[in-house]
Amino acid sequence: MTSTRVLAAVIFVIAAVYTYYGQSYTVSFGDVLGPSVFTLIVGIPAMLLSGSLVVFPGGGVEWAGRAHLVRQAIAIAVLLGYAWLLKPLGFPLATFGLISALAIVLGGNAVKSLVLGAAMSLTLWVLFDQILGLPLAFLGYLFRG
Repeated sequence: MTSTRVLAAVIFVIAAVYTYYGQSYTVSFGDVLGPSVFTLIVGIPAMLLSGSLVVFPGGGVEWAGRAHLVRQAIAIAVLLGYAWLLKPLGFPLATFGLISALAIVLGGNAVKSLVLGAAMSLTLWVLFDQILGLPLAFLGYLFRG
């Protein structure tokens, strides 16, 4: 068995266990369908895609160059920073930083990335907080005085 097939088989097993145990997860509040539907939405395609790699493995895989690995490391650092700054800054400011930084890391124009970050962060806050009724802090605890 090639390394692609072995890795795909491992991913398939993880996705199957995730889907199996996730079906029994319930909470007393929230969506009518419940959180177990999310595990099906993620787990079933993961099993199908990894299963297809076991049956039909792809060609040889090459590691990305140093520049791509550095961009990936920066993207991971941005995501970790977002999780760390979400409460202190609030949703719109932290999301603005996340979207703008990721757009710049992915090669976007700096000015367009900042405009995109501003527009998307406010749009997402309005969507989640005002329309869907999922409370998100507009300003974090650093701005409450």
